[in-house]
Amino acid sequence: MRRIAVLLLALVLVSPTPALAADNPVAMIFSPTAEVSVPLNQPLLVIGGAVNGEAGGITEVDFSTDHGTNWTPVDARGERWSVLLFPSVPGPLTIHARARTASTTGPATVSRTIHVGGTTVPALEHETSLFLHDTHNPAVNDPDEQPVELGMRVAVDRPGSITALILKRGSYTGPVTARVWSNGTLLAEQEAPGAAYSQRITFTTPVPVVAGTEYVVSYYTPAGGYKVTENYFAGNLVQTPFKIPVNAGVYSYSGGFPADTWFGSNYGIEPVFRPQASGL
Repeated sequence: MRRIAVLLLALVLVSPTPALAADNPVAMIFSPTAEVSVPLNQPLLVIGGAVNGEAGGITEVDFSTDHGTNWTPVDARGERWSVLLFPSVPGPLTIHARARTASTTGPATVSRTIHVGGTTVPALEHETSLFLHDTHNPAVNDPDEQPVELGMRVAVDRPGSITALILKRGSYTGPVTARVWSNGTLLAEQEAPGAAYSQRITFTTPVPVVAGTEYVVSYYTPAGGYKVTENYFAGNLVQTPFKIPVNAGVYSYSGGFPADTWFGSNYGIEPVFRPQASGL
């Protein structure tokens, strides 16, 4: 019996201890997308993420707009970060980002070049959607139960069509109506059945849009219960081919075209765009 106990003790003593995951923090930039043109002397919303494999523990992301000469930290807990830039010099601007944990600073793992005050139109051959990435401002289910039209102002940098809207649904999961507007005029609407979480509503006929014209994409909920993130559109959001202006979120309780605003709210509406075929 004593011999068995000694053997068991020896096994315990020599059993390998699981190795701790090594720190390898990596930063990401989601928006703006590469090579887009952004307005001069206007706030630009930069959104990104950061990961550290299985180790986790991301605390900050440092970003630089002078090729790494100076770095500015931003809070990246929850593996997400955002910052407002105010581009004031025309021409190319490269944003670098690196992630940090409490003990390790990662290399400058990501960079993104954009064009301030330019007219660059990056290539786009396939249908694509806007993506409203999460920031530190939480998305919440608004308890409002009134009928309301919720929308977002949007322009595109080339001709094409809006083929669908992707909605981030809130507590109301019943039927809704998706719409596209221009200068207060309704261009298209599409009724859709109830859904939870995320819902793509495809228009029966794609809605033609032209470069540089502002449109409003919206949906009507008869009983409120929508998802909203306040203070989201504090700067221009630019993702090929979409250009979303400051304070882009709009709504209307009186029916019809939504034009009222509330603290830069994001109502979780992501348009899907199909570029016009070349030669047309």
